[in-house]
Order: sequence, then C-alpha cells, then structure tokens
Amino acid sequence: MSVFMLNNFPEDCPFNEKGPFISLYLSTSNLPQESKKDRAVFKNLIAQAKDKLVTDYNKIEIEKFLEPLYQLEKESIFWSFNQKGLAIFLNEKNCYIYKLPYSVDNHVNYGDKITFKPLIRLSQNIIHYYVLALNRDYFKVYEVNGKTIIQVQFDPSVLIKAKDVIGDQRTEDISTIGGYSSYGRQGITHGRGGKKDDIDIDTEKYIRYVEHTLYEELTKKKALPIILISLPKTHIHYRQINKNKDLYDKGIIKSPDSMTDEEILEETYGLIENYFMDELKMKIDKARKSVELSRASQDVHEIIKVIKSNQIDVLYIQDDRKLYGFVDWDNQTIDVNRKSDIDIHEELAEKTIMLGHKVFSVSKDILNVGSGI
Repeated sequence: MSVFMLNNFPEDCPFNEKGPFISLYLSTSNLPQESKKDRAVFKNLIAQAKDKLVTDYNKIEIEKFLEPLYQLEKESIFWSFNQKGLAIFLNEKNCYIYKLPYSVDNHVNYGDKITFKPLIRLSQNIIHYYVLALNRDYFKVYEVNGKTIIQVQFDPSVLIKAKDVIGDQRTEDISTIGGYSSYGRQGITHGRGGKKDDIDIDTEKYIRYVEHTLYEELTKKKALPIILISLPKTHIHYRQINKNKDLYDKGIIKSPDSMTDEEILEETYGLIENYFMDELKMKIDKARKSVELSRASQDVHEIIKVIKSNQIDVLYIQDDRKLYGFVDWDNQTIDVNRKSDIDIHEELAEKTIMLGHKVFSVSKDILNVGSGI
C-alpha cells in the first residue's frame, strides 16, 4: 500500500479512486509538545474506523485495511511537524493525507466515496494579499494566497537596499521626491538642518521609493491588500507618506527580521481574515439578490440542472449541512434517503469542481438559507 502526502486540492484529490473509503479528520497542534495528545485522539479515531469496517470485512482484512493508520500513529516525526488539522483518506490500496492550515471536527466516515467537504476551504483562496516587511535598510514583499506564502522576486532593476536608493546624495535630493506623487498628494519638503534632519530626510526618500515601487510593480498589475510589518517609527512614517489605497489599515508593529516566514504568515493571516470574510459575505448577499431576480437558485433540483448543463458559475454550500440520498444525473432528480452514506450537497460540489467551477463551503451564519445550498 502506498501513502501520498497531498497539498494541491482539488487537483490531487482522489475523487475517482475506487472505494470503499475511510475518511478521517483530526484537529492537530503545530506544537511538538502537544503531539502525544494528537496521537491519542488519532488512536481513538482508528478504533472508530475499525468499528465501521466490521460490516464488510473480517478481522484480518480490517487489520490489513488499517495498517497505514497504525504505522502513522507510531511515526514521531510526522506528529512533530503538523499544522492545525489532518484529512486522511484510506482505501484498500492507498492512503492519502492532507495537512490542513485550519482546525476540523474530529470524525470518521465510511462509504463508497471520500468525504471531502472540509477540504473545500483549501481551494477557496478568498484570502489573498501582500505583506511588506520594511526596515530602514531594506524591504521584502511576500504574496500570501490562502495559506501559502511566497517572497516576491522583483526585476533586478528594482533597488531593495536603502543605501542603493539614497546613494551619496542626501538632503539636496529631497526636492525630487514630489515626482513620486503621480497618483496621490504632493511630496513633503523639509528644511535642511543638522544630521538628525539628514537621517529623517534619507528615511523619507527611501520610504517614498518603496511605496512608489509597490504601486508600480504590484498594485498596478494585481491590486491586493497590503499589510505592513515594521518597527513603530518606520510604521508611522510609511503611513504618513503612503498614497496607495490598498494599504490595509491594520499592521504589525515589530521588526520583520525577528519573524520567520511562518510567523509572518500566521500573524498577518489572523489580522486580515475578517476582512476577506466580509468580502465573502458581500458576494453571498449579491447571490441572494440574484435569487430574487431569478438569476440564481437555492433549489437543489434547479442547481442539478445547471450543473448538468455546465451553466453553473459558482456554488455556495453550508459547511455543516448534509442532505443524504442519491443523485440521478440522467433524469436530473434526487432521492432523499437518510440511510444513504452519500451527501447530495457534497456530490453537487464534486461535480461542480470537476467541471472547473468554484465552490465555497461557508458557515450557517454567512449562508443562512433553508436549502443549505
């Protein structure tokens, strides 16, 4: 049996693999000292999986089926480097594992298909922004998409270090700063004083260069919110000078040099997550208005028809809502059956994803509709 570590949902998700499947979800900690607790919960979930297999397999077959989970429970290294959750899909031939950047409810399902609804958040990509890590000597920019952080690589012509921007010329160059105000207010001029004034002027010149560079190199090409990380004085100066409307009104006031890339991701993500959730709410409100105008539907029968004809644009489903039964795609009907292990909403989501369209799995407080879809 092979074990696959997956990280590119939905492209690598085993939708079409032959079942039956055990689908196991577990909340985990990214702290190594908590790994014992995670493994204990995992062991209990394995026991639940064992109970579910009893109806179809004998004792020897069950042990063989679950062998990858038994091995995984023993691997200390695996449990020392987790994120916030795990999704594990296991059939008779393979074991598929996703490490999740968010917590999930601990549970085990058994059926002909995988239970993948909790994974949909991986592909929603509603959280997408830049991070400007700025100090007086140089700057870095990261692009965060979902839970992936990548440092932006600028053209070699872009100056990164302050000394390359300031050069040997100091206070006499301050009059040229106004040239960077083509999309905002005028540059600020200063009187020429002692060394303290020189330092302030040089810092301002560099900050204006950075601010202008971000606008020209990033915002004009792909406008996204920008989160600033810097020490207090630099933070204040940058916001005073900034003319880019995409600079997020909240930032992180600390030295970016004191943070790892993972810490930058976690802190900025937590800071801006609510902003993107508000954006999602606006999209759903727009969809509700479209329902009122008969341009969209929350009727599952109508939704099946538009999926079947590949006329669907986007599908929103409640993350905790289930409708068990069967979908007859040929006749475009459903048979609601509580004894079924198939979630009709999940099957509609799978079909939509396979057609290349977007699916959002959101909480009831955001998508509060009677049908749950």
